[in-house]
Amino acid sequence: MRKRRVPGPGQVWAECREMIRHLLLRGDVEAYADGQLTGARRARVAAHIAGCWVCSGSLQLLRLVKASLRHSPRRTPVPLAAARIRRRARRLTGPAGPGP
Repeated sequence: MRKRRVPGPGQVWAECREMIRHLLLRGDVEAYADGQLTGARRARVAAHIAGCWVCSGSLQLLRLVKASLRHSPRRTPVPLAAARIRRRARRLTGPAGPGP
């Protein structure tokens, strides 16, 4: 049986730093996708996204969702009154059966 290597403090700290960086950049990646960042902040987020597969995947997903929403037909919910009228009309025109 092989012993599992326990990560050293340096590796644990690097992983913690990376997790904190992702938490701090979460809103920035969304703002980057919307084109709301400018200047040095935009450059910093772009550099991070270029080297981080997690954040670049999040950016790709955001872009796909936004494109899907842009190209989907706009649908408004049916007003409640219209839904009630249709349901009543179906009952009146439906097959006659035992009813209350």
